[in-house]
Amino acid sequence: MSLALARTARVARPAHRAILQARGAAHFENTVYNNMPFRYDTGKGRFAFKLVAYLGFGFAIPIGAAALTLYRK
Repeated sequence: MSLALARTARVARPAHRAILQARGAAHFENTVYNNMPFRYDTGKGRFAFKLVAYLGFGFAIPIGAAALTLYRK
């Protein structure tokens, strides 16, 4: 039994190393203004406007559809 486990461990070890190396290749430093997939440090007012517009439009569609449905009843 232990021979089979040792053989399995030898086979699994290189695959584990490859996963760890691939994970390390996509590491980004978590510093100020570098923790988002886009830059927003240059225009915070512009970013706030775009965020509110995006979220407002996204929430307005289902709420408007529900209101229209209730209005038509």
